[in-house]
Amino acid sequence: MRKDINITEVAKQAGVSIATVSRVINSPDKVKESTRRKIESIIEETGYRPNILARELAEKSTKLIGIITHSITGEGIPNSIYGISQELESQDFNIMIACTNGDLESERKNFYMFQSKRVEGVLFFTRHFKEEHQKMINRLPFPVVVLLQNTEKAGVPFVSFDNYHFANEATKKIINLGHEQIAFISGPTDSNNSREREAGFIEAMQAKSLNHHRIFHGDYSIGSGYQITKAMINEATNMTAIIAVNDGMAIGAINCLKDHGYQVPADISVMGLDETTLADASRPKLSGVYYSYQALGTEGAKLLMKQIKHHTFEFEKHIIPYEIRLRDSVTKLK
Repeated sequence: MRKDINITEVAKQAGVSIATVSRVINSPDKVKESTRRKIESIIEETGYRPNILARELAEKSTKLIGIITHSITGEGIPNSIYGISQELESQDFNIMIACTNGDLESERKNFYMFQSKRVEGVLFFTRHFKEEHQKMINRLPFPVVVLLQNTEKAGVPFVSFDNYHFANEATKKIINLGHEQIAFISGPTDSNNSREREAGFIEAMQAKSLNHHRIFHGDYSIGSGYQITKAMINEATNMTAIIAVNDGMAIGAINCLKDHGYQVPADISVMGLDETTLADASRPKLSGVYYSYQALGTEGAKLLMKQIKHHTFEFEKHIIPYEIRLRDSVTKLK
């Protein structure tokens, strides 16, 4: 990547004015799409990175941070946003939130919208980080921190959970209790977090030469956990434990087992790889993994503010610690 490329050279290669390049960087919605795409392509090819405008930001700070998220339902992301807001409020910054439902074009439009609003940085929640996301972020004149995804290969700063290792450790704990016939309820196939947890489960099973092919995919809802467990029961499998990637599907599994005459954990143990109030509300109390979504938001906000204050786009990562908690829904196999 060339280090000496500047806005004048980009404008010259595109055959447009410096003002047009500036509009693409700061207010892309105001530029004709064909022109915008041409300039963005040159920016990508040359490796030009827009200046953070340190002097202007120091003099005319907007004190605005954008949050782009694929969802605001459930407990996790709202708790993360609470952590973000608490941290940013302590530094006199305000937030703007956009929900995209994971739609790539919606994410693109909201990045552009935040550019036009002159935000000083963005915290980005996404279920699946793609190459298109990396390209979008590389064109922005402000730092972006990704939450929930490992973006080390893309060189984008991130804060996430250690999905692979806590799923692997949780599975090993279940195996050490004598369970060998373990079913795994995974999430949507386009979810990186779900795939990482699934990989951790598979490795733990393979390490003990156990059958790891009982993997099912749900949509994170209680209902899908219920229906998947019902299908397993109808197949008359001899499973002794179920691990679900989130608490919702684990609760669905428990409800289904109870409705069909099974005792949890006497007949089948159940674990959820999640951290929600459902774990405490379920009966029996659900075993699982404890990690803090609020801490995720807090650390994400701190990392973003560090980048803003130092006027950098440097890669950095933070992994939130976890703790495996075996409670009433899991027992040792007799």
